[in-house]
Amino acid sequence: MAQLMLGIIAVGLIAGILVGRNTERARRSFKDWGTAKAAVPKYKTTFMTEMKRAIVTVLAIGAVVAGVVFLAYTRGDS
Repeated sequence: MAQLMLGIIAVGLIAGILVGRNTERARRSFKDWGTAKAAVPKYKTTFMTEMKRAIVTVLAIGAVVAGVVFLAYTRGDS
C-alpha cells in the first residue's frame, strides 16, 4: 500500500512539474505579447521617422548629383 501511495505521489509530482512549466511558459508568452503589443506602435513611429529621414537624404543627395551633372553638361556645350 505504501508503494502505491509513493507511486501516486511521484506521478502527481511529475505531472505537476510538467503542468507548471507549461502554464509558466504560457504566462510568460502572454506577458511578452503584452509588452510587444505596447512597444510596436513606438517602433512603428520610430521606423517611419527614420524612413522619412532616409528618403529626404536620398532625395537631397540625388538633387545635388543631378545639379552637378546638369552643370557639367551645360558647361561642356559652350
